[in-house]
Amino acid sequence: MFIILVFVVVVHVLTNLFCGESEVHLWKEDLGYDGPKNELDNLETRIYSPRVETISKNIQTMINATEKCDYATEIDKKIAESVLNGFQKCVKPIFESFEDNYVQFFNNWVNSSRKCDYIDEYKKLNIHGISNNDEIKWLIYPRCQEENIHVTLGVGHNIIAEQKLKKHQANTKFYAVDPTIDKNYDLVTHVLNGSFFAFALSNETKPQTFDVKAKGSGYVRRTVPTLDVALFFDKLLNIKKIDTMFIDIEGGENYFFEYFKTNGKFDKIGLNICQFNIEFHNGHIGSHQDKIHRFLKQTIEDKRYIFLRPAHHTPGFWKIYFLNVDNKDCIKKFIG
Repeated sequence: MFIILVFVVVVHVLTNLFCGESEVHLWKEDLGYDGPKNELDNLETRIYSPRVETISKNIQTMINATEKCDYATEIDKKIAESVLNGFQKCVKPIFESFEDNYVQFFNNWVNSSRKCDYIDEYKKLNIHGISNNDEIKWLIYPRCQEENIHVTLGVGHNIIAEQKLKKHQANTKFYAVDPTIDKNYDLVTHVLNGSFFAFALSNETKPQTFDVKAKGSGYVRRTVPTLDVALFFDKLLNIKKIDTMFIDIEGGENYFFEYFKTNGKFDKIGLNICQFNIEFHNGHIGSHQDKIHRFLKQTIEDKRYIFLRPAHHTPGFWKIYFLNVDNKDCIKKFIG
């Protein structure tokens, strides 16, 4: 009897391990999102599964059927304005309820604000999720056709979400930045056929100390070469619009907070970022909590981005998705 019981338990564990259903449980309990599901929310981690192939073909067919992006014509901002108004009505009062209590804000934002993901205004947005090893990246696929630009800041030996994006949206050009060359270079250049840059991005060009992925499984603090973020995007890449961006740089994201605001560095170089996923880290003894609070406060005041789909990952940090509802090119391409 005991042997039979053990066999049943093993079968159950293996079944959940290799099926999308186990991920649904993880996302609900551990990652903090229990919102509406769509066909992309439950993708298996295995990148080459038949389900991924089928969805990729469907999305590529949808993209191929769309017209070329025409930015010369007038855009209808009604949907974007409705989404922004819904965001402000729901999120702003919750945010203000924390006042300047940064600890309470950081520890409770995910659970306190998740209800805003269900507002009627967001039903007009066609947001999809693609799973990584242990998380979901959120994005909207383009409504018109052109080459897409994706940037990953912080590869961390893991490009499963990028692989799925490459399969779903074949006409995407990939750029990735990570100070650790080991494994990351091969993943980006050989698997994604993208461009890899072995340094960190920050507020100025000089050696700086960050947490980086070591050859093993953990992170270590190292002094690494750092390039000014404006110099990188403006002079080195010479791009003016990023369609999707993943930011997971182990606490270094706080350097970027000032860049996204009105008249920040990105505005000064004319760079528009349509949507991005970012991981917020608590920092050493909560040192980043006030910076994250100020960043979200500034975002609410600027009325350029909405932020939604907050999710716990592990103690000390959580993730969130930002969508540009102000830039006319981003609205044209992703919102309609």
